Amino acid sequence: MLSPAANYFKQHGFYTDITPKTKDWYQFWREERRRCLEGYTVDGMSITGYHYFYLNYFPIDRAIEYEHNGRLVKKREHTFPDFYDTDYDFFWVVEIARYGIEKDKYESLNLGVDIHLDDIKGEKQLTVLKARRKGYSYKCSSMLCRNYYHIKRSKNFVFAYDKKYLEGDGIYQKFLDGMSFIDQNTPFAQPRLIERPAQMLVKSGYKSVENGIEIEKGAQSLVQGISLKDNPDGARGKAGELILFEEMGKFPGLKKAWDITHHTVKEGKDALGIMIAFGTGGTEEADFTGAEQLFYNPEENDCIRIENQWDEGAGGTHSGFFVPIYANLRGFIDENGNSLKDKAIEYENAQRQIKKKSGSSDTYSQYIAETPFKPSEAVLSFDMNIFPTQELAAQRNEVIAKNKQNIGSAGWL
Repeated sequence: MLSPAANYFKQHGFYTDITPKTKDWYQFWREERRRCLEGYTVDGMSITGYHYFYLNYFPIDRAIEYEHNGRLVKKREHTFPDFYDTDYDFFWVVEIARYGIEKDKYESLNLGVDIHLDDIKGEKQLTVLKARRKGYSYKCSSMLCRNYYHIKRSKNFVFAYDKKYLEGDGIYQKFLDGMSFIDQNTPFAQPRLIERPAQMLVKSGYKSVENGIEIEKGAQSLVQGISLKDNPDGARGKAGELILFEEMGKFPGLKKAWDITHHTVKEGKDALGIMIAFGTGGTEEADFTGAEQLFYNPEENDCIRIENQWDEGAGGTHSGFFVPIYANLRGFIDENGNSLKDKAIEYENAQRQIKKKSGSSDTYSQYIAETPFKPSEAVLSFDMNIFPTQELAAQRNEVIAKNKQNIGSAGWL
């Protein structure tokens, strides 16, 4: 019910059969643009503009079921995303962080996470720590695409430490794939004022000569991918509506890049854009330091505060947005897009036992970090550690939550 445009397209191969250039045709596409910007409500259920665009205008490569010789099997297909409960939470957290929301409206959303009430006023940034293969490159590239087509003169950037996370199957390439679909199937298509593949830069618009003077016209929206490994100062001066930090767990110098960029999206207390850092654990500790600092210290880094409901002993503390492995795990999602958490946890616990029997501590540790149940599993370095890291993490969280770090006196044992 939240994908009316996509459902029509899947059935007919186009979005509308209304005669082009008529009054009704223009009205149809104006309403679709409005939904992509302001969101969509049906049967008392509301989603954001980013979420509507993702569900209805951004096909992705995903697994689907089909019948083969009387049996249901799976294959990959390029088609529209399904609605998932965790995506609903994520896109609303983005909306609230950027624009804020009234308390009554916030409470009516029934999100699966609790945002600090002081932060529902908006003008905040966001960090996302997640399990592997949760589709965030697609979700975030759709956000770039939505802004490119629907927010005039918007500047949108995606930073990564290494180019490989931008090109090939990376987030910038996914943005380009989304552009191709929009240009072929909607009237939202924009002429390209600038297109520089080597610089991963595209800008909409066109040039017109008036009174002998060349003038740039059109929407003039911009999207650029930047590797900070090849260009350490690339984050400077990039003021944007949307600034993404891809694979934050593999991003040496992330905190410095974040701090530099933060000055471009805030003027005093006013936010002129939003920064989102997202990524997965399972990397060397030296690479993950910045990601851990951003995730566990949201207030210090101007990020929206979410109650840490995942780590043991962390009640009363705040973190970034976390997506555990059991959220929307393939095979454990009901027909409405809700996570069947208990069954997913049972399945993943069985997988952990299999990995544990492999005899390789590296294999088990890597698996835990990439498929975490809680943030502390994603951020801790397990390798070469003889101590019980999970129990230590729980104790650390309790100390922080109950403010015990200053109890007692320092001395010699």
